Amino acid sequence: MWREYCVALLLFWNGWMDLRRHEISLPGLGIFGAAGILANLLLRYQTGFELAAGIGVGVFVLAAAAATKGAIGFGDGLLLCVTGIYLGGMDNLRLLMGGMILCALVLGMGLLLGKARWKQQFPFVPFLCLVQMGRILWR
Repeated sequence: MWREYCVALLLFWNGWMDLRRHEISLPGLGIFGAAGILANLLLRYQTGFELAAGIGVGVFVLAAAAATKGAIGFGDGLLLCVTGIYLGGMDNLRLLMGGMILCALVLGMGLLLGKARWKQQFPFVPFLCLVQMGRILWR
């Protein structure tokens, strides 16, 4: 359960940064990433394959960011690499999918109500943060 709280803290901080400055804290990602790898080495809470699969979800988002020439944020991919260190492959994929679904619902309503535009940029990390908070509450 401690891993869920670490991810929530990381997402809360970066969600706030994403809302205010439209950027992700790279030093924070480095610290959380190093701490997650160290914790995994010491506590062995997941296999190497599960760790690689978790990071792979973030790498997939990084590839999508490169393919879309920045339409998807590079920082979002780095953030998902770090959350994958803590959550592993399936839970990190669930986090990403939940964030995408929540984002689609909220922005779809915004488009229907005329509060959002089609090509408008928006912060994605707050949606991930909300999904993670929901995961913690419903466990």
